[in-house]
Amino acid sequence: MKQRLPGLLLVGAVCVTAAFNVKADSLTLAQTLRAAERYSAGLSANQHQAQALNSRADSALQLPDPKLKFGVENLPVQGNSAHRFTRDGMTMQTLGIMQEYVSMEKRQRKSDALHAEAESILANSEVLRSTLQRDVAQAWLDLCLLSKARETARHLITEAERQIPAITRSVANGVAGSSVLEARLTLSAMRDQLTDVERDLTLAQTRLQRLTGETIDTVSGELPRYTRLPAEPDVLAAGVLQHPEVIQASREAKVAKARSAQSAIAAIPDVGVEVYYAKRSAGNDDMAGVMVTMDLPLFQAKRQNKEYAADVSQSLEATDRLTLLTRDHLAQLHALVAEYQAAHTRWLRQQQEILPLQHQRLALLLAQYRSGTANLAAVLEARRGVLSSELDANEAERALAQSWAAIRYLTPQDVQ
Repeated sequence: MKQRLPGLLLVGAVCVTAAFNVKADSLTLAQTLRAAERYSAGLSANQHQAQALNSRADSALQLPDPKLKFGVENLPVQGNSAHRFTRDGMTMQTLGIMQEYVSMEKRQRKSDALHAEAESILANSEVLRSTLQRDVAQAWLDLCLLSKARETARHLITEAERQIPAITRSVANGVAGSSVLEARLTLSAMRDQLTDVERDLTLAQTRLQRLTGETIDTVSGELPRYTRLPAEPDVLAAGVLQHPEVIQASREAKVAKARSAQSAIAAIPDVGVEVYYAKRSAGNDDMAGVMVTMDLPLFQAKRQNKEYAADVSQSLEATDRLTLLTRDHLAQLHALVAEYQAAHTRWLRQQQEILPLQHQRLALLLAQYRSGTANLAAVLEARRGVLSSELDANEAERALAQSWAAIRYLTPQDVQ
């Protein structure tokens, strides 16, 4: 554990240094997460969709709007009174109002189904949040760790560049010219490695800009403790039921159940009541009347019962899908933990075994060079080996951080 402290302290130093030089383009992880949530159009669209469904659910509790009815009845179309409104005693000019009455139980169950859909949409919002937080955290950690790798590469390349003139001068003293060529090729390879790091750094900045809408060149604040799991594997497995996708599937099962409850009472007839007043020609009495309409569900076995059976089947299907999804997420969690543990092992091996050996090799060749038993080209090659191992260790650390973020943000976290 003591051997890996220098690497951790170096990472901390990079980020803490940035914290003391905070610019407009430097954000902590919490600030970056908040910026991403504010910027996300997907989260905003989900909220609006849920609000729309809740509004429809409230509206579903109300009776339909009454209807105004007016017109002419028994208008003659033949004879002396054809197309006359006042000659025939049977002609009536009617004015009325009609109201359709839907049972409160049917309205309540429709409202419940819409509220269940709104809850399902809100659950999907949590899925979007967890995915967004994971992507942002991974990009933020990449930016911090790649900044560290870039500084390390620049330092080693600067040291190597200082040695090139000495190798060139040694040619005049009888040293083979191939040493200069080998040294320059080694330096070019080191610069290629730096170019790859800078490319990955730019890609991390681009990902953060896409997710937050802000230009973030550096990071600040403390690094999360990604060198250990967010919780014990047993605790993580017990929390699978709180995964937002599992919650969303359970809400979808609730929606299917609410719809089956709605179709279960579809045979309850709706009743319409109409009241009208009819004006007749002079010399004839005016009329008034009441009309009642009612649905006649005479073929329930072929219509309403079939719809109810279909909704019940969909409810059972949703329950089975919830079970399958829970099992899949448990398997995915075990895979993520295995990836994290493997990345942790590789990172420790780089920190505790390979990097110390590379530094020892470089120190040995430097000592031999000072004593005249080794040339500068060999020293430069050893420095390149140190750079390669430093970058390999950084890549292992990035893989460790990526796996940690994937586990940490399986469920959305409250950002303080």
